[in-house]
Amino acid sequence: MQSVYSFPPTPKLIKRLIYLNIFIYIITFIALWMDIDLTVVLGLVPYLVIKKYYVWQFFTYMFLHGSIFHLLFNMLMLWMFGSELCKLWGKRFFIKYYMITGIGGGMCVTALSLVFPSQFATPTIGASGAIFGLFLAYGLIFKDKYLYVFGLIPVKARPLVIVMGSIELLSLFSEKNSSISHLAHLGGLFTGLAYLKIKEYERKILMKRYNGQKNDNIIPTDFGANRDRDKNLWN
Repeated sequence: MQSVYSFPPTPKLIKRLIYLNIFIYIITFIALWMDIDLTVVLGLVPYLVIKKYYVWQFFTYMFLHGSIFHLLFNMLMLWMFGSELCKLWGKRFFIKYYMITGIGGGMCVTALSLVFPSQFATPTIGASGAIFGLFLAYGLIFKDKYLYVFGLIPVKARPLVIVMGSIELLSLFSEKNSSISHLAHLGGLFTGLAYLKIKEYERKILMKRYNGQKNDNIIPTDFGANRDRDKNLWN
């Protein structure tokens, strides 16, 4: 059993994602100072996606943040969970998973905005959908690792994922006017779960076909395919 969480070295891909988010935050801050609000165009507004076909917002909303604290928290989570997952998966699968969970979170926001009308014309911004996807993957793969809640309370990764997912689900119905997009969080989480289960099923089929040995870890079927190319990720 793995006992405590240790910080891994930071892959170049994770650094670049963090730098990109910081750069875009600076651009949006400058634009807002010039009375230009990029949130309407680049944030996720379900009304504009459905009525005006602003489909690029499924992608761009992930790189916008409303405050420096919002940005710092998401980038901290990206560094903590993303570094180890990127090391395990390689950069190709990692960036694919990151984008899929982020876009999936945005699609859930858009679809469920028809059920939650308060979200229909409200911009959603932030990488939280993708971050919750990473959090889910970390809990599934490194289930016995301990994470320290508030830096004090040790909790195993998998139970923590279940607790956080439950809190998000309860908050979705109890905090109707919250500025936090619980829909995006849950959307990223469930998109990540569905995607990893699909990849696990594909891996099992390949293992049966080629008489591979059983492995209980949830690892993508293309894991290791580009490991030699990914060596330059590490310092």
